[in-house]
Amino acid sequence: MDNALGLLRVRVQRGINLAVRDTRTSDPYVVLTMGHQRLKTPVIKKNCNPQWNSELTLVISNVEDPISLTVYDKDTLTVDDKMGEAEIDIKPYIDCLKMGLENLPNGCVVKRVQPNRTNCLADESNCVWNNGKIVQDMCLRLKNVECGEVVVQIEWIDVPGSKGLGALDPMS
Repeated sequence: MDNALGLLRVRVQRGINLAVRDTRTSDPYVVLTMGHQRLKTPVIKKNCNPQWNSELTLVISNVEDPISLTVYDKDTLTVDDKMGEAEIDIKPYIDCLKMGLENLPNGCVVKRVQPNRTNCLADESNCVWNNGKIVQDMCLRLKNVECGEVVVQIEWIDVPGSKGLGALDPMS
């Protein structure tokens, strides 16, 4: 944790219209990877619209490191099938955190992030002030697959003794 800026809690909430990889359905789970970190959700049996509601926490040492989200179909006798992937872009969220905002009303939108060619957003994503923290809800369109989206929420967690986001901008 020496180089850690802080932690990022990723709530993998649900999948929408995921691809069928078994006979009529799939047994999906999500894997998050960032650098050497690899975290996964539980498998949801026979469901192309799963509700994971899993909290996965990544140690953030470099905000430039990509966070990859990959959905797999759990198979018993063969290698798990890939059901698509997306990248979680945390840069707009980090920009909101660095604003140093305080005491906003709950639900106040700090920033709106539009879908574009470089991010995986399916819809507009908002960074919102919620109970003293900024969270960002994202609906990610999966790439390299015929259909599917995954809904996630990200939230920064400051860690006592870590460098913090202030270490990113020597001018502040």
